[in-house]
Amino acid sequence: MVTWGIVGPGKIANKFAKCIKNVEGACLLGVASRNKEKGEEFANKYGVQRVFGSYEEMAKDNDIQAVYIATPHPFHLSCTQLFLKNKKHVLCEKPLCVNEKQAEKIKECAKENNVFLMEAMWTRFLPAIKEAVKMVKDGVIGDVLSLEADFCYRSQNPELSKVYKNEMAGGGLLDVGVYGLHFASLFLVDKVKSIEPCANVENGVDLHTVVNIKYENGAIATISSAININKPASAYIYGTKGYIYFPCFFGAQDFYVDINGQREHIVKNSLGEGFEEEIIEACTCIENGKTESDILPVDETITILTQMDTIREIIGVKYPFDEE
Repeated sequence: MVTWGIVGPGKIANKFAKCIKNVEGACLLGVASRNKEKGEEFANKYGVQRVFGSYEEMAKDNDIQAVYIATPHPFHLSCTQLFLKNKKHVLCEKPLCVNEKQAEKIKECAKENNVFLMEAMWTRFLPAIKEAVKMVKDGVIGDVLSLEADFCYRSQNPELSKVYKNEMAGGGLLDVGVYGLHFASLFLVDKVKSIEPCANVENGVDLHTVVNIKYENGAIATISSAININKPASAYIYGTKGYIYFPCFFGAQDFYVDINGQREHIVKNSLGEGFEEEIIEACTCIENGKTESDILPVDETITILTQMDTIREIIGVKYPFDEE
């Protein structure tokens, strides 16, 4: 049994708290919030035994083995380092941090303390995604030449939302573009030759970004992200024999395979609301004494952050803490 704590009881933490109840071998023991009242409200809602009024207090608790970090992007570095240094295993919400430089620090910290570290990119662990990866590797659609993935939404309260604030590492790229980049990395494994983004940027925040990534073998991926426009969260993987279509790639429960006009619908549901599979992977690794996942090793996370660094440099988005 792996005992867990949640760091930061925000919106995404609610989903984690619901999903962990569906995972055998995992127990949500505590929640840490700098707003004790908010922490107590969260604990009452999900039956969590312990409420910590500071992150430091949870980090010192000997009964908490692993933590899920659900704080806003700018605090991932400090929170992750705090818990790693206190020998806690860490599953940190995407992105792991805001840039490659920070990620290398986190990687080294995990290594020094011999504890598990993984970015919570839940999409990579979904049964539908894993099945599509297997089919592509088996050559079902031939050689992959093109990939498209869109994750764009329109924020309802831009005046209040942190995704519209540069000082909160806002913008579409880190918030949702990271999904498309991870998705592309699963199906296009050749070395990246070039990255060419085009973006609308206001007040240091990327509102809408479209990125073309060309690989050494000639394949091209087109990834779009936005916080000011709605698009279907669909994805296509085009090969020399056919293509795969995901109606919703980031939370995939099914997909279609089309070979010469013959379409097959493949359904591979997740265990619950989507986070269960990544929690299972983290618990399995921890129980087996592993310090990272074979499905999502830390270096893969760093590769995606390096790509986002390149994109931000080209479109002119810089955060106050980029030098940390």
